[in-house]
Amino acid sequence: MISAAQKIHATASLNRSRWFASQPESLKQALLARAQTSEIAAGQWIYGSGDELNGLYGVISGSVHLLVTASGQETRLLEIVPAGQFFGQAARFGGGPRLVTAIAGERSTLFFVPHQALREIAATQPDVWPNFTELLYGQLAAALILASLALSLPPRLRVAARLAVLASWFGSTGKKETQLSVTQSQLGEMTGLSRKTVNTHLRTLEDSGIIACDYARIVVRDYRRLRTKSGMEFLL
Repeated sequence: MISAAQKIHATASLNRSRWFASQPESLKQALLARAQTSEIAAGQWIYGSGDELNGLYGVISGSVHLLVTASGQETRLLEIVPAGQFFGQAARFGGGPRLVTAIAGERSTLFFVPHQALREIAATQPDVWPNFTELLYGQLAAALILASLALSLPPRLRVAARLAVLASWFGSTGKKETQLSVTQSQLGEMTGLSRKTVNTHLRTLEDSGIIACDYARIVVRDYRRLRTKSGMEFLL
């Protein structure tokens, strides 16, 4: 259970998720009533690949890194989940163990609703499962977009497109500037490119005034131009 003050903070953050913001108030309140929150340190393990699907997570503050094991035992950064977004799945829909490892990218506050609590909500709101299917569909759609970027775009566009996707997750819509908590090395992992190659293309975007590179972060100064430059105009 979380306090009234924590509920207010969690609601304000999670309403940045298009999925959560679009849900009926009855479902939001049911999730908040059964949620647990926890403070975790940078680098702290949340769950691992192969673990049981035990519930739904959201990021209230900070960020979470999703890692995937590639060839052999090599682990690569797949995605950065910022504050206001959800990750993980419930056992009702997963159909198997977790596919990625989740760790805190920085000091973060997490929102967690166990699978049993989701079942309790469904018992009182029988039509609720399609709402969670909608969330899972959104996660799968995002994964397909990331796969298509890696397969179809040349390096220059791949870097710009990956930044556009990250910026949409970090809430660039309607903002003058958005700070992305991502390093050039991490961007290289997510695009399958070397840090040197990523740096070259970032400098081009910076010279155009679209972004600014800073220590351990990238500032998106013109999200609309970034979307156009990358061919990702369909992102909201």
